[in-house]
Amino acid sequence: MRYVLDTLIETLEQGEPAVLGAIVHSSGSAPRTSGARMLVLTDGTLVGSVGGGSVEGTCHAEARKLLANGHTYKEVKCDLSAAAAAEEGMVCGGAVCVLLQKVAPDAIEQFRELRHCYRNGTRPMLVTQLPVDDAPPQMMTLGTGSDDEVPAALREKALAKNKRVSFIVTHAGKDFFVEPLVQQGTVHLAGAGHVALATAHLASYVGFEVVVMDDRQEFANKERYPQAKKVRVLEKFDDCFSELGAEDYVVIVTRGHQYDRDVLAQALLTEAGYIGMIGSSSKRKATYASLLGSGFTEADLERVHSPIGLSIGSDTPQEIGLSIVAELVQVRAAMNR
Repeated sequence: MRYVLDTLIETLEQGEPAVLGAIVHSSGSAPRTSGARMLVLTDGTLVGSVGGGSVEGTCHAEARKLLANGHTYKEVKCDLSAAAAAEEGMVCGGAVCVLLQKVAPDAIEQFRELRHCYRNGTRPMLVTQLPVDDAPPQMMTLGTGSDDEVPAALREKALAKNKRVSFIVTHAGKDFFVEPLVQQGTVHLAGAGHVALATAHLASYVGFEVVVMDDRQEFANKERYPQAKKVRVLEKFDDCFSELGAEDYVVIVTRGHQYDRDVLAQALLTEAGYIGMIGSSSKRKATYASLLGSGFTEADLERVHSPIGLSIGSDTPQEIGLSIVAELVQVRAAMNR
């Protein structure tokens, strides 16, 4: 939802309707799973994806029909066998149910509030009562301050799940599709050299927020890192982090072993969900020995990804950045399951 929210709000602000689509059920090896979103505008523009191929083509065509007629929703069920998928050049089969809903401009405040809460990190949820018999779907928000429309028992069930991915809750004989809007994580880059530059670009591209820090202003600046949420120029690498949590990813790529050691010591005192340090095996051995001598334990050091990044035979700064971000995505995906 977060990927299409800005475009949806911009469209509603212009007084135009749009069709919002979501995979609410999936099975088998479907190309996209529950929670994938697409948005179709009146001119046919498609934002987001529910998997491509015939599934997306069918949904796009049905969405345009909704925009042209008086209907407000459509359920599209697609069962793509392995053979049919192969004919389309796809590697995935499986079945999906996509719910298409026409969103009118008068719904804009609901989505503005949803975006506001998401951007402020309060983890709101979009709750959709799925259609049953002749009753159309109904969208509600949870965690935005406008929760009165969500029955108390349903609210308790949804919050009790404490999940980062979409799920179905049954309440009073009806199914509700619950979609948490959670931040995709913040990458804290200690060091602003060439590897950090590639890592910041790619991390931002795949949805992470990026914070960059270095003691060299000629490297750590907004002109060099326009995609960063924050760029910090440090006096020394001795005060890099405050409180970090599971959605924080620390990437240590400073220009010197001692700096890396000091930053790693600080990171290990936080609850960061990922800590990675660049360097050779000899550097890692010396750094770990120093930390063990300072009171850290083997269990502490097991939290560290070093060598950092997935093993892809990387060599250039750009390739190393790619391997680092690939590992960050892998860790994030595991957290979201």
